[in-house]
Amino acid sequence: MPSYNLAGKVAIVTGATSGIGEAIANRLATEGVKVALSGRRKVKGAENVKKIIDAGGDAIFVQTDVTREDEVRELVNVTVAKYGRVDILVNNAGILTPKRFEECTLEDWHEIMSVDGLGCLYCMWEVLPIMKQQGSGCVINITSRGATRPSEHTPFYCFAKAGMEHLTRCLSNDYAEYGIRLNCLAPGLVYSEMTKDDPVFYEFVKGVPMKRYASPDEIAGVALWMASEDASYVTGAVINADGGIVS
Repeated sequence: MPSYNLAGKVAIVTGATSGIGEAIANRLATEGVKVALSGRRKVKGAENVKKIIDAGGDAIFVQTDVTREDEVRELVNVTVAKYGRVDILVNNAGILTPKRFEECTLEDWHEIMSVDGLGCLYCMWEVLPIMKQQGSGCVINITSRGATRPSEHTPFYCFAKAGMEHLTRCLSNDYAEYGIRLNCLAPGLVYSEMTKDDPVFYEFVKGVPMKRYASPDEIAGVALWMASEDASYVTGAVINADGGIVS
């Protein structure tokens, strides 16, 4: 496994109790990154932290609902109090509610926009001033192929992810002079807790040029590169990891 010289860095990973977020937190920890995992599930978060520590890493878990600005602020404050800085922010927390447009409700809209939209926004509001003061930092926003390619029965989700991508591009321009890189990582079909029992998921695999889905660890490998100095001249980009669907 390659070394990305990330030892001693500090990362916050939201949605880190399962799937892509858990995999990214684990991969960062193997590179010597001190990781603050966040999520709603306290028991699962504690289990993930124990695994990292047992493997020789350094991690904490902060139970966080990213739709609550006060809880996001507490997540960042606890991380800084523990580790002194924030070098990497991975906005991974998100939800997906497959419905046809005419079946969607205003409650669906508010829920998806709160988690997939405001959650990302709150985290960047709290972390970017810290990175600006440090003169360095890396933000990775986990988006989706649905941001640019219509995805069946997920109109609100696609809307939220498209907004995330454009906000990332805007902020990448604003913060480039401060040594801060902001990029999006757009996975395709990933086998996870959220998708494993969805029969539609397996139908979609037929449309992937590589004829398979990704594992969370494969996506984590891309995130690891994005967080490293090997990607030091990459900002405002959307990196597709989709088996060839978009590209």
